[in-house]
Amino acid sequence: MIYVFDASFVGALIIPDETNAMIDKMYDKIKNEDSICTPHLIWYEITNMLNNLIRRKRFALEEVIRLYPRLTALRLICDNTTGAEYSRKLLNLYKDYNLSSYDAAYLELAERKKAILCTLDEGLRAAAKKHGVAVIK
Repeated sequence: MIYVFDASFVGALIIPDETNAMIDKMYDKIKNEDSICTPHLIWYEITNMLNNLIRRKRFALEEVIRLYPRLTALRLICDNTTGAEYSRKLLNLYKDYNLSSYDAAYLELAERKKAILCTLDEGLRAAAKKHGVAVIK
């Protein structure tokens, strides 16, 4: 099975005060032989998320650095698709579902890989369902 993780899902898995039993239960469905894919942009989103933890004084830099082994343990496979045709696909998803370019990238990847989308973003979940992409429950 193939899964696509977005930044909201990853954040809930790695940030201690954002984890919960529901997220853990969803993640536990994923087996070692399954693939976990994500668009390249997730690294920018995760870095921004971690920067915000420091800026808002929720965590010190040293605490954030200690989150990286959790991130590494997720075994994320980065998809590096780019180009004009890819951008056009994202624009169409934006138009059809009023998504950000970032959310459109997760939806496009899940569709292309025939993957299950893992997100906590309700707008993205709704768009995926309308678009015929499976969403983790």
